[in-house]
Amino acid sequence: MNHNVKIEIMSLRLIFMGGIRIVDSEQEYENEYTARFANDSVEELVDAFNSDQPSQGWVSARGRFLGALRQAFLDTDIDCTSFISEEGMSLSYPIRLEGKIIFQVKENQ
Repeated sequence: MNHNVKIEIMSLRLIFMGGIRIVDSEQEYENEYTARFANDSVEELVDAFNSDQPSQGWVSARGRFLGALRQAFLDTDIDCTSFISEEGMSLSYPIRLEGKIIFQVKENQ
């Protein structure tokens, strides 16, 4: 069985209250989650986000997971601007897909 390992130049991801922040870095490292999300549907990406969103813990694997998840969303034709920016990805609220737009689900909405 041939397994292709993809090594990418990725930005360093830092956790901050309610999200991840992207910080420029030229460090190369393997992200095992990139391949996992490559063939996921948008609905599966939303489910993965919502499963992780309430978590308060932080380990380096979570940073790689969230970085790969953010990139997977950006690789779709879905509008993710309600929770993803050039600077990072908000984890403050769960998200939902409506048509071609992902919205944050804030309390009382």
